[in-house]
Amino acid sequence: METTNQKKKKGEIIEVAAREFAEKGYDGANINEIAIMAGIGKGTIYLYFKTKKDLYLETIRAIVDRFNEMSEQIVSMDLNPFEKLKLVIETFFQLERESISYLKLWSRHQFQHNPVFPEEVSKIFKDLRQPLCEIIEEGVEKGEFSTPYPTVTGYFILSLIVMLMPNLQRPNSVPLVREEERIPFILDIVQKLLQK
Repeated sequence: METTNQKKKKGEIIEVAAREFAEKGYDGANINEIAIMAGIGKGTIYLYFKTKKDLYLETIRAIVDRFNEMSEQIVSMDLNPFEKLKLVIETFFQLERESISYLKLWSRHQFQHNPVFPEEVSKIFKDLRQPLCEIIEEGVEKGEFSTPYPTVTGYFILSLIVMLMPNLQRPNSVPLVREEERIPFILDIVQKLLQK
């Protein structure tokens, strides 16, 4: 059983590994660099993770767990569905500022469909909740939203969010919407898309 210090150190290694994998990809990521950035020796990493692949897969698992925690917090709130959607959208843009490495790794699977170790990564991502879809389904059930395709609508909104994150796009691939206008822009589209 892991001690609190071991869990903390493992989490720190995963944070650093996420940055390394996001910036350099799996093949370009270097265990020595991860160890240096985590302030530990290379051998210490292998006390927590048997291989580089294990570290990568644990990093992907940490992303799914973090997204699921966020989803659970928002979906379970006593708010109307539109307010929940707003919170999810705001949270994604907050994650862009605070956890871009996690978002880059997540988007490689969610949108680019080219992860390394596709079978293992797909198994991990099967556990990923889709809060936008869940909230839209809830809104339809409550009669607050109108769409015959709540899941497709949820993915459409998610794609729109990602499209407006310049850090996840190739340079100059999408016209930029100013940061302070992104959330109101998306919420306006969402209201029009789901209005009764």
